[in-house]
Amino acid sequence: MTIHVVHLVTSFDMGGLQNGIVNLMNHGDRNRIKHTVLSIRSDVQLKERLHYGEVRSIGLGPGRHGDAYKQIAKVLKDIEPDILHTRNWGTYPDGILGARKAGVAKRVHGFHGRDLSNAQGESLKRRIMGKILSYATDRIITLTASMKREYMRDYWVQASNIEVIPNGIDLGRLDSFQADVACRSSFTVVCVGRLDAVKNWRLLIQAFAAMKHREASDLLVIAGDGNEKDRIETMAQEAGISKSLRMLGARSDAPCVMKAADVYVQPSFYEGMSNTIVEAMACGVPVVATRVGGNEDVAGVEDTAVLVESNNVGEMAQALDRLKSDRASTQRMASAGRARVLSRFGLEKMVSSYESVYEDVVGQDRGEGRNIE
Repeated sequence: MTIHVVHLVTSFDMGGLQNGIVNLMNHGDRNRIKHTVLSIRSDVQLKERLHYGEVRSIGLGPGRHGDAYKQIAKVLKDIEPDILHTRNWGTYPDGILGARKAGVAKRVHGFHGRDLSNAQGESLKRRIMGKILSYATDRIITLTASMKREYMRDYWVQASNIEVIPNGIDLGRLDSFQADVACRSSFTVVCVGRLDAVKNWRLLIQAFAAMKHREASDLLVIAGDGNEKDRIETMAQEAGISKSLRMLGARSDAPCVMKAADVYVQPSFYEGMSNTIVEAMACGVPVVATRVGGNEDVAGVEDTAVLVESNNVGEMAQALDRLKSDRASTQRMASAGRARVLSRFGLEKMVSSYESVYEDVVGQDRGEGRNIE
């Protein structure tokens, strides 16, 4: 029997959450699972990367819509899935209400991370609502062990009801990209991600500016788009590094930028599971990241990456200086990082784990959850 899963997302454009769905759909067993993406908004650019599956859009704009669940229910009644898989809080309440109205009995929820407003935890109102929603959810999936602990803490959900399934990386796709030579310099520091305040751009700008061994030809390259663009450029000007900053905008070929880097930096206030850290490690690039959220689960110990405190400019600047001056250690770290990705973040393992969860949810009730790592 083929199980039909609908993935409910706020949008299906660029992002780690969306990229994970693309990988799941493209590499899954089509005889086991049928996939449909339902986007609340009209942004569905990643549809072009799909080899299999359907994408639908409700077409709503940003913000809350009181009747969103009714429109979700209408689509669900039309396509009659076996499982609704909601993704992050933006789809959770409306998704559960829509599923109940449409008669979709099996529900899975994925927790993929937070933004700046809730990086330190959830409000009491949302915690209570999340607890109530958990009773109407057959399985909750987080990407790292630390995210599982966060979810248990914030929503009072038992460990047995939560699975841990790390995102898998499509190594074949990554290996097909070549380095963007335009980004190469005497020392290139790269960060890829949406230009959102949760990414803590001030730390990155100030740490790069504070490097003792920085040269005029060194580059800080940022690939991504978002509402922090003007602020980043202003901070770079104030720090005196405007001539060293390259803002590339959103790039569909982000691995080309990563492969041009001497160091990849993730300066965030919060991360769930950073796909870009995993991708940089897979590209053979050493990583400096903040010790927040799931970064330690992903990056591991110091032989595979350097972790620093999220507001310590001096510590990050020292890490960049050390990696610039000791290229032998940098190369060893890069090799160890790629080996870690190969052993822990394989795409086949992720796909198989999700498919097993869907079959388990449809086929039987279960008393205990698993950590699939």
